Amino acid sequence: MKISLLLTLLALLPFETLAIFKPDYVVLEKSGDLEIRQYSSLIVARTRVEADFTEAGNMAFRRLAGYIFGNNSGNEKISMTAPVTMSPEADSDGAYWISFFMPAEYSLSDLPAPADGAVEITRVPASKMAVVSYKGGWGEKNYITHKDRLMTLLSATEWTISGEPIWARYNSPFRPSFMRSNEIMVAVE
Repeated sequence: MKISLLLTLLALLPFETLAIFKPDYVVLEKSGDLEIRQYSSLIVARTRVEADFTEAGNMAFRRLAGYIFGNNSGNEKISMTAPVTMSPEADSDGAYWISFFMPAEYSLSDLPAPADGAVEITRVPASKMAVVSYKGGWGEKNYITHKDRLMTLLSATEWTISGEPIWARYNSPFRPSFMRSNEIMVAVE
């Protein structure tokens, strides 16, 4: 009885403390649920996966987690960050890019090379992003609902979409789904 209560309490604790780095941004504009943010250039470890929506995230997470847990040229452990992002590849049918942001203390030249050839380290350019946030599970239905909400909100503005939608997940899979923080974002001009 006491162990189950302890496990329940641990599940309710915020797991964001595990992530030492989240990308900084400046809110340029806010209108209801829609935020327009300015992000600086960032470094990511990313991988391309051809699979369905659910399986793509699972396959990619294992590859990227392997990289930060030491499957790299220096056998170096790199701190976990948030969010984990996932975006469909432009002009593709069933391919996704999944990314982990690298902690701010690293430059491209400081990061060890991935041992897995399916993982690459790259710099993401500075960008303006339209963003909606939501709580809930990681299913494709939730993603589509909130992506559609973002597109509807954007259609009432003068901002123009300039990229593919990105799904950002901020919490550990051990966090109850109804307490998970997520965002859908898309580059805008």
